Amino acid sequence: MKFKPLLRMFKLVPKLRKWAWAAGILMVLEGISAPATGELLRRMIDAVFQPGAANFGVLVAATILVIASLGLVVLIRTKVLAQISERGAGELRRLAVESLLEMPVSKLDTIHTGDQLSRLTNDAGLVRHYLYFQLFWLFSLPLGGILGLAYLFYLDWVMTLILLAIIPVSIIITAKVSKPVEKISGQLQESLALVNNSTQDALGGAEVVKAYNLQDEMQRRQDEAIVATIVQGRRLARQQAFVRMCSVASGFIPFFLPLAIGGWFVVTGRMTPGSVIAFMNMINTVSHPLSRLPHAMSEHQKATAAFERLYELIDQPRERQNGEVFSNGQEVILEAKDITFAYNSEPILKGLSFHLQRGETVALVGPSGAGKTTVFKVLVGFYPPQEGQVLLYNQPLDKWKLSAARRQMAMVSQDTFLFPGTIAENIALGKPDASRDEIEAAAIQANAHEFIVQLPNGYDHVLEERGANLSGGQRQRLSLARAILLDAPLLLLDEATSALDTESERLVQDALDKMAASRTTLVIAHRLSTIRNADRILVIDEGRIVEEGKHQELLDRGGLYRQLYLRQLGTETETGGVA
Repeated sequence: MKFKPLLRMFKLVPKLRKWAWAAGILMVLEGISAPATGELLRRMIDAVFQPGAANFGVLVAATILVIASLGLVVLIRTKVLAQISERGAGELRRLAVESLLEMPVSKLDTIHTGDQLSRLTNDAGLVRHYLYFQLFWLFSLPLGGILGLAYLFYLDWVMTLILLAIIPVSIIITAKVSKPVEKISGQLQESLALVNNSTQDALGGAEVVKAYNLQDEMQRRQDEAIVATIVQGRRLARQQAFVRMCSVASGFIPFFLPLAIGGWFVVTGRMTPGSVIAFMNMINTVSHPLSRLPHAMSEHQKATAAFERLYELIDQPRERQNGEVFSNGQEVILEAKDITFAYNSEPILKGLSFHLQRGETVALVGPSGAGKTTVFKVLVGFYPPQEGQVLLYNQPLDKWKLSAARRQMAMVSQDTFLFPGTIAENIALGKPDASRDEIEAAAIQANAHEFIVQLPNGYDHVLEERGANLSGGQRQRLSLARAILLDAPLLLLDEATSALDTESERLVQDALDKMAASRTTLVIAHRLSTIRNADRILVIDEGRIVEEGKHQELLDRGGLYRQLYLRQLGTETETGGVA
């Protein structure tokens, strides 16, 4: 059996070590109690067969004291195991979540959300159950068996040797039948993760599922995943049933043979009745591990698989935390210098170069798939370029401390994410210590104050998941207020109005114009009519900047920008200058 995953938990959670020592001491005390009780039982029974024995009352009192002490040990042991299980599983879950939060986006994108949730719930739950219910038995049963065996030798070595001849066979059978449990358990956990994946897909894309009548398809995927878990669950149940069957058989045989032999020894005078009864009682201490240990070993194998799946998350690479913080006195705020980037093998960006001067608004436009959103992901350090570099205030981004670099940027994307909580809390995410006046000022500038004060609790109105109780335009304006409050010198807008209706777009665009007036802004534009007043427009195609200039200049040039603009207006036949 592997104990490295278990031992690693105590290394990762040092506070658990004192509880582990306490559990070890209690385990020894509980193990000693069985031979002590057996010896008292032997003397009491033999005293019954000796009329007038003066020490019978003392033996009874001593037995009561040992049993009461054992009850106290069990009580304390239960509390200690509760500490180990709750703190251990909870801390591993916390470390896994911490890893997810600090994981590079490039790696995070490769792990399905359903699989993440499965590890944080199913696997963490398995670990907790194991630590509370099985861990103590895994070690105390063998210890109790060893101490009990030593006492059996003290009672009669012949009967003990006969018992020992039977035990190895039982252990070999137990180990053999319990070995497949770990593999089957791991497969079951993987199947459960697939169920979570399909459920997450169905719930996360509920609107698409309904709009495209995909209910049957999603149900089919769910059914396939559930069937796989049922198959693996049945395999695991069959194997565990077989383990229990072998446990029962292996636990009965060591009890029956010594009983028959012990009876003969009493008849021949080799042993006293008290010794035989004590021997038979102590056999339970030795045989009990044979019946309970296989199940504990089986649970250990399952927990090992769960530990390792959690460690896979915990061990994922983290975004770098080192780096420096540089001053922002340079005139060139941001520069992309000969950037080449690919998600897999085919480059998305190919030698891309451009810069942003302080205070200017630059728009990035291009056909779908040209690499616009990828540019933003590289600029904020979500993905490192394979070639070239990003310069922030004339310093390479890979020399910056990432958290400090990102504090220089406020990013607003088309996919607005709001967290459960109040509106004020969502606006203040980037500046948790902001006053209510600062929050309201940001909301006013984002054209959000008017609709906020009309809500039942105003700024204390509680949002549903992802802000589902707000319209798309309202969510987007809250996102803008959040970026305004952050007050970063560089504003990155990723098609922030593309999914809005005309009125919402007008309000959001007005807020964007006010926000951009005092900042350096790079905007990905979906609707080209919204960037007519940009200081410069960069046209990207197949990962390269192919045109650069102002709106009218690019129209007069008759290149790709003009094609995109006319296509969007639906006036491909127009040949004159378009304003």
